[in-house]
Amino acid sequence: MNKRISLGLAISLVAIGCAITLILTWTVSLNSYNSKIASKEKYEGVYQKLQEMDATVRGNYFGTLDNDALETAIINGYVSGIGDKYASYLTADLYNVYQKTNNGVITGVGFEVEEDGSGYLKIAKIYKNGSAESNGVKVGDMITEIGGKSVLSMSGDTARKRISGDAGTTLSLKLVSDGEERTVTLIRQQIDVESVTYKMLENKIGYIKITAFNAKTPEQFSHALNSLNSSGASSFVFDIRHNDGGLMSAVKPMLNRLIPAAAAATAEYVNGTRKTLIETDSEESVTLPIMILTDNKTSSAAEVFAVALRDEQGAQLVGTQTAGKSVLQSTYQFSDGSALILTTAKIIPSKSEIFDGVGLKPDYIVELPTDSPYDTLTQENDTQLQKAIEVLTPGSTSVEEPDNTESGNESAAESSVVSTGEESETSGESSGDDESN
Repeated sequence: MNKRISLGLAISLVAIGCAITLILTWTVSLNSYNSKIASKEKYEGVYQKLQEMDATVRGNYFGTLDNDALETAIINGYVSGIGDKYASYLTADLYNVYQKTNNGVITGVGFEVEEDGSGYLKIAKIYKNGSAESNGVKVGDMITEIGGKSVLSMSGDTARKRISGDAGTTLSLKLVSDGEERTVTLIRQQIDVESVTYKMLENKIGYIKITAFNAKTPEQFSHALNSLNSSGASSFVFDIRHNDGGLMSAVKPMLNRLIPAAAAATAEYVNGTRKTLIETDSEESVTLPIMILTDNKTSSAAEVFAVALRDEQGAQLVGTQTAGKSVLQSTYQFSDGSALILTTAKIIPSKSEIFDGVGLKPDYIVELPTDSPYDTLTQENDTQLQKAIEVLTPGSTSVEEPDNTESGNESAAESSVVSTGEESETSGESSGDDESN
């Protein structure tokens, strides 16, 4: 028997439901409002403290203040407080340089620097065909003076600004190397970054070295691959040692030449949503054995490149454990041209375990000779390359079984040969190539 209720009761029930909904919505909104008010009041207290400190410093400090450096330091303090070890703030000038580097073009003398604990700047990377290379500047050289002024008297950002400049202008540096000082005069110029080099080794082993992933890397890689293929390559060695990554958008077209259709990597964001990060659609793939050289400076996009080849194409790794950066950064540009690089997602390989903070363990763990640092290697003393050549050489009797303990990849454990036949996360100002790793 159907039960009926009166119209008055139905209206009452609807009213009660609406009231409950209103109360819940109001409670949530009130909590959110109170939270925002508390946060606002807290930050107002911080702003007031900064104003008091600024007035105190300006009224009592026996020295000269650099307002630009002070502003940048305050912002960097906030970024440091986030707790994101990969986050960074770039001034408009530095962001401009960052964009050019990602595009595969730089204007300068041809090197990158990093801050040293001594307060000086250390040469961290040398670009080919630049003034620094032609004048004998080496990785590890310490910059103590820029334009006759001590680096210790300026902030890191100020020092970098003094190093940068327009093409055609000169830069005077005092360098210290092995305890000896020397002064060099360099010429700033536009340099097309060569991120891929290649050659044919013995036994038709095609060797391709990838130093970065920028907008021009896929084209350079494709040219190298085509050239070695046309020369009859029977296998490949991809050298990504000392490659600290770059644009994720550069990785897909390169993998598209190497592996069949696959979702090679997925990004998981803060709200739990997942998005395919790298999906290849190639109907053809390389069917030759692949070895990949890695070290502790193989990082981010380079690691994604390596793990995708291991997961999807059975490639093997030779060398030492990688850096372990399995997260994605997005770039947010602000109205004044500055930008914030922020970690926004973790990267999940298609088959292997997440390697963030752990790194990728090589299938063959091989150290370099202690008396042969990476930047002085030749083919003869490069033990990691020699191991890859040994594994790829048909009929070699000295090949050891790979060390697959905790490698997270079963296909690598089974065979050393292949048996199968970077979206924008910005504030709206920057391009789709700003998602990096």
